[in-house]
Amino acid sequence: MLTLNQTVEILKNFTSKHKALNSFYFGDKWEVGASDTVQYPLLWCALLDSSVSSNLVSYRFQIDISDKVNLDESNETHVLSDCQQICLDLLNYLEQISDNEEIGITASKDATFTDYTEDRDDMVSGWFFEVTINSHIYNNSCNLPIVGGSILDGNYIYVGGNTTGTTCAFLVEIKDQNGNVIQSFTTSGTYNVEVLQEVIDTIIGNTATIIDPIN
Repeated sequence: MLTLNQTVEILKNFTSKHKALNSFYFGDKWEVGASDTVQYPLLWCALLDSSVSSNLVSYRFQIDISDKVNLDESNETHVLSDCQQICLDLLNYLEQISDNEEIGITASKDATFTDYTEDRDDMVSGWFFEVTINSHIYNNSCNLPIVGGSILDGNYIYVGGNTTGTTCAFLVEIKDQNGNVIQSFTTSGTYNVEVLQEVIDTIIGNTATIIDPIN
């Protein structure tokens, strides 16, 4: 399984290897260019959401490819065409590296490209689209970074029983040495217990009954 950081690295390394891209940024749109001057063309991406289904963890990104346009807008169509081609290159790249078993990702090539012009402070033009990168969650339940110890704070005993609605009714029976039920009750509610104050000796064969008070 790839972490979020590793998945972002895939997009960053695509940017560094692509001959037409000069900058990469991951984060909020308003932060693009806030701290450093952007060298266009730029690949900017933001995480939209993440989900887990069956054995896959998915990260859904918005991808934005943009470049600066001349003040007279004479090259605007040229910029839009080049940026759209880079979008297609990214989808093809994700398909290409999905064959790498060590990485183990999948990404759909289905996408809707939306164009824009004269956006952000730099007045750039380009395209944005969404892509979802999936990776397998391997069975690592035996290798969790968990220190051994108690699962619960107390020593609980589970008593099986029937559940009706949201109320659990567990039947408890008190029996004598012969298996006769002296009392039965459920685990819910309040019960009074009579504390034994004396021991009565009634063994058959004795000539007298002994009452031994407990001090």
